[in-house]
Amino acid sequence: MIYVFNIKSWLPTLFIIISCFGLSAREHLNFNNDWAFYRGNLPDAEKPTADDRNWIPIVLPHVMQLEKKHCGGNTIYDGIGWYRRYFTLGDDCRGKRIVVKFEGVMTNCEVFLNGESLTTHHGGYLGFSVDLTDKIKFGESNLLAVKVDASHDPLTPPGKPQADMDFYYYSGIYRDAEMIITDKLYITDPLDENIEAGGGVFITYPYVSDRLANVNIKTHIRSKFDKSRKVTIETLIKDVDGEIVAKDIKSTRVGGKDSKSVVQTLKVANPKLWYPCTPYLYTVTTKILSDGRVIDSLYTHSGIRTIKFDTEKGFFINGQHLYLRGANRHQAYPYIGDAAPNSMQEREVIGIRKGGFNAVRAAHYPHDPAFLDACDRYGLLVVECIPGWQYYNSDPVFSARVCEAGRQMIRRDRNHPSVVIWETALNESRYPAELADSLYQIAHREYPGDQMFTSGDYFGHEDMAPYFDILYKQVGSFPADGNVMTNIPENLVAIKPLICREWGDGVGDKPRVSIGESNKEQLRQCYSRIGQLEGEGYFDWCMLDANPNMSGHFLWSYNDYTRGSEDETMFSGAVDLNRYPKPSYFMMKSMMPVSQSEPMVYIASDNSSENDTAITVFSNADKVILYRNGEKLGVITRDDAASLYPNITAKGGSPIFRFSIDGYEKGELKAIAYSGDKEVATHTVTTPGSAHHLKIVPALDGIDPVADGSDLIPVYVIVCDENGNRVESYDSPVTLSVTGDASVVGDGIERLGINPQIPEGGVAFFFIRVGQHDEIIKISATAETLEGSTTNVAIKPCNRKFVATTDHEPFCGREEDGVVEKPSTWQQKIMRGNPLVISSINGDGPDINKIIDGDDNTWWIAPSAALPHIVTLDLGDRKWVNAARIRFQKDSSSYGHFIEISNDGNEWTPLFRRECTGWDFKPLPINRELRYIRLTVTSVSEGRAGISEITLY
Repeated sequence: MIYVFNIKSWLPTLFIIISCFGLSAREHLNFNNDWAFYRGNLPDAEKPTADDRNWIPIVLPHVMQLEKKHCGGNTIYDGIGWYRRYFTLGDDCRGKRIVVKFEGVMTNCEVFLNGESLTTHHGGYLGFSVDLTDKIKFGESNLLAVKVDASHDPLTPPGKPQADMDFYYYSGIYRDAEMIITDKLYITDPLDENIEAGGGVFITYPYVSDRLANVNIKTHIRSKFDKSRKVTIETLIKDVDGEIVAKDIKSTRVGGKDSKSVVQTLKVANPKLWYPCTPYLYTVTTKILSDGRVIDSLYTHSGIRTIKFDTEKGFFINGQHLYLRGANRHQAYPYIGDAAPNSMQEREVIGIRKGGFNAVRAAHYPHDPAFLDACDRYGLLVVECIPGWQYYNSDPVFSARVCEAGRQMIRRDRNHPSVVIWETALNESRYPAELADSLYQIAHREYPGDQMFTSGDYFGHEDMAPYFDILYKQVGSFPADGNVMTNIPENLVAIKPLICREWGDGVGDKPRVSIGESNKEQLRQCYSRIGQLEGEGYFDWCMLDANPNMSGHFLWSYNDYTRGSEDETMFSGAVDLNRYPKPSYFMMKSMMPVSQSEPMVYIASDNSSENDTAITVFSNADKVILYRNGEKLGVITRDDAASLYPNITAKGGSPIFRFSIDGYEKGELKAIAYSGDKEVATHTVTTPGSAHHLKIVPALDGIDPVADGSDLIPVYVIVCDENGNRVESYDSPVTLSVTGDASVVGDGIERLGINPQIPEGGVAFFFIRVGQHDEIIKISATAETLEGSTTNVAIKPCNRKFVATTDHEPFCGREEDGVVEKPSTWQQKIMRGNPLVISSINGDGPDINKIIDGDDNTWWIAPSAALPHIVTLDLGDRKWVNAARIRFQKDSSSYGHFIEISNDGNEWTPLFRRECTGWDFKPLPINRELRYIRLTVTSVSEGRAGISEITLY
């Protein structure tokens, strides 16, 4: 059972012009609202005199341009943007220290106050603070302006151009901002202090047992006063009920304009240890007192635990062995890119945890602090990574920024019990061993002791092996050459603890599948991946569960994502871009034993194919019974099925329960899972009928939306038949509307195709942004020929104080002002000018030219179902062709076909023969001179042949 400690206190929203009278010792004020944004560069935009009436009113987190859901191929905005925020502080705030903290600005920025430049910052994945104390005009209007530059910077990691990246780094002030007001003698932020293993509050656990935990707490305080002061540091550890379980008080003197670190050791008797299944969090309260008055305080969540990696036995937490079953996660979402609020970060962790994963690799950069906070609360272990992907720059500035990112990452996140591995390697990059050594030394100096574990690639990086505590891809004949990589168990030589950081993509029968593809295609991916877990995969995955020395592995990937290097979305996820689960999500969920998760069963079929000879069921239970229309089809025990998957089951995973069936019968399938003789889970599917109505599903996951002006509600609209089954083939627009203080993100913007939108696999996805009023909003969905749907969502009041804006002229800009549309990588290479299209066999039909009209949303349907069907493109004369992209009309249908080329129309050279669905339309390389290209369709899984587009590059 997973115990979740998620305590919330809802208080009325409070909007004030900040006055320091009556403030507590430290104030963290919401600074996300009432910003203005200008897309592009603008002279003097930092000056208070600049005219900003036509700027766009926005809230943080913010991406500098909303993007299409499928926006691959280097099409996202990567230019300059300006942000402005007016605010006022009262005269009684004089004498206080006032900073603004940004959690993430992508990629480089410069910050101004009242026209004066205060600081610059490089890198978008780690935060920074700006001290405004001596620059503020108290009692008057102040203007904070931020210039953000998201253009390519080869000196700032990751450093690689977006066009060559396997993911995107989006733009903007895309994480939270807050104003922090403290006394001038205060607890520091570790990101602001250049102190090795110091700054802020640093919590370690020198001794941990079931009976006693020694908690070492190092607190760094700084004084901005001219004279020295005597202070008392009071540190408390409280349990989840607020009871004090340990306390220490220490007095010291801090010199004028000086700082000091104070170390305290507290003893917790009979501690509740932090495990993934029981993620118990204590609260460490640090108070600074002067003359008996609290002048600063800070709260830090603490999970008491110890970790260890053993070369042969794997990973241990609190002395107990735990096999890591993880997934890689990219932080981007549809439309908003990386600019997701804290509620979405928490929902993401819940989704990963529900999917049966006990670990996540935060690929390939430090993720949002709220994401890690949620990992602590829900018990999701983390591999945290420095920013990098297949790139190294020999300029010393690049290496210096990589090292600084490593330092700052550890300083920011060292207190998270969920973080157990620090990836101090530039992912899949060739770089000097000296840099690897530097990062290794930095990590162990920043976190001294035996609880720091670094990780990185070994294969191809043998000279770096000494600089990682945990190795990736460690197989082969070591130390002969280290590069002999095979799937032969005798070659699995253990020299250090081993983890497979990425598996499941790039090879196999079906590594990538979209949510819109058929059940047959979904199962191809599932069976391919379970074979890989069993040890049949790509050799540098180290045989996964078949490797006796494996500490764990991380699926590539948890979610689908878009990337700069390819037009096509990366469909490798267990969930899609919208975080809607695919069947492989449930297959991976079944791998988590019931001792660490809840019992589950899932029928991986919609019972709609007459060609099915077996029904696949995923379960982590002891036994599954399958019924069809009330009749028992069979019983399979875990032991029966385990013989096919001995390596998986030996590691605690589950086999596939595959039921052979005799003939097809539409209707209901029901699976019942048992633990012993006790029924523990059921799942039912019914053959879907015609589309009948819409169902609105606000994907809240128990996280109530908050009236803070920037929170988002993710909403699925499901196309259903009369019985509520999802109908995947529906392809007409769905429209969402909302009544109340809320709006649909991207509403009505034709460029984006958000609202209205065409569902994918019977699912449409929207974000609703809430306003600043706690109320009930009404959400409605409509579509032609279908019954609509309505639901209500309660918006809770916000429990944080806001920094109110100064009176100013209204910001009247619109979301699309200055929008930049870029052709994708492949669109830039399209051969211009329509070729002559000739269709032979069964006639052309009236819409044959729609194959080359440049619109993926128009199509030609063959006049007859007779096959084969041949379409020939004539370029008029011989031309060099780099690639050809063929998009078939029906996403869920499978098309067998082959491609030939010719220079005279008589002699043909075959290039490709393959079978794919309408979703598989990645350009195929040609790279030769030709005049004719011919497509022959040999099979269609259903209906007649249909082609949306043939594009030549």
